[in-house]
Amino acid sequence: PRLGALIAADGFLPKQLTYRGRRLVFSWGIVALALAASVLIMIFQADTTRLIPLYAIGVFLSFTLSQSGMVMRWRRSGKMQPGEEVEIHGSILRFDSHWRTKQAVNAFGAIMTFIVMIIFAVAKFTDGAYIVVIVIPVLVFVFFRIHRHYQSVSALLSRGARWPNMRQRPVKTLVLVDDVHAGTVHTINFAKSLGAPWTAVHVAIDPEKAERVKRTWQERVGDEAYLKVLPSPYRELTGPVHEYIEELMDELGGGYIHVIVGHLVMGSLTGQALHQNAAVALNFALQDIERVAVTTVAYQLDAETVVEAQADKQGLLSR
Repeated sequence: PRLGALIAADGFLPKQLTYRGRRLVFSWGIVALALAASVLIMIFQADTTRLIPLYAIGVFLSFTLSQSGMVMRWRRSGKMQPGEEVEIHGSILRFDSHWRTKQAVNAFGAIMTFIVMIIFAVAKFTDGAYIVVIVIPVLVFVFFRIHRHYQSVSALLSRGARWPNMRQRPVKTLVLVDDVHAGTVHTINFAKSLGAPWTAVHVAIDPEKAERVKRTWQERVGDEAYLKVLPSPYRELTGPVHEYIEELMDELGGGYIHVIVGHLVMGSLTGQALHQNAAVALNFALQDIERVAVTTVAYQLDAETVVEAQADKQGLLSR
C-alpha cells in the first residue's frame, strides 16, 4: 500500500491510493492488494510451489531496475563539476570522483539479476511465470496511460486558470418535483432562499400520477409558482430534463441553470434502498452540459420525524 501511494503521488496510479483512512493507513491500497492477492490465490489454488516463481521474478526484476537506476545516477554524477549539487526527486546528487567504479559495480549487479530473472522466467514459464511476463508490460502501459491522463488534465486546468469575468450572469433555478409532500416544501424553501427565479418541474413518467401532482400542486401552492410538466413517452427521467435544460440554455444565452433535487434520507440502509435515488443519475446525465449546477437537498426522515408525522395525521383524522 505504501509503495502504491508513492507511485500514485507521482501520477502513475489513481490518486485514491494516496488517501489515508481513519486508522491512518492507506485503505484503498490495502483493498487493492487484498483483491490482487485473492485473484492470485484462486488462479494458483494457493499452491506456494507455483507462486514462488512469481515472487522470485518480481524480486529480481526490482533488483535489476534499482541497479539500473543507480547506473544512471552515477552517470549523471560523473557529468557534474566538483562541488556542484543538484536536487533530483527529493535527493541531492553530488559529484563523486569514484563514480566510474560505483557505476561498474551497479552495472554488474544489474546484469546478474537480469540473467537470474530470465532464467526463472524461462524455466518456470509453463508453471505460471507467463503471467508475470504478460502482466508487467500491461501494468507499465497502464501506468503511463494514467500518468498521461493526469498530465493532460493538469494542462487543461492550467490553460483555463485565468481571472474570471466578474460580471453577473442570469441564473434560472429548476426544482424537480416528484410529488407534493413535506420534502417538496423543504426543497422549495431552499430554492426560494437563493433569491433567483425558479420553476417547479415534474416529469410525467406516470400520466395518472402527473395529473394527481398537478391537482395537489394547485390546491397547496396555487398560483404562487408555476409547475412545468414534462412529457415522458418512454417513461424515463433524465432524458426529458436534459432536453428541457438545453432549450433553456438557448434562451438564457450565457446564463446558468441551477437544478435542485430533493433527496429523502432514511434512518437505515435498508429503508434507503426502498426509495428512488435519482440525484446521482441526474447529476451524471447533466454533467455534459456546460453552466449547469446540480444541488441535492436532503430531507431527513428519522424515527422522530415519522412519529410526529403519524401523530399529525391522526390529529387531522380525528377532527
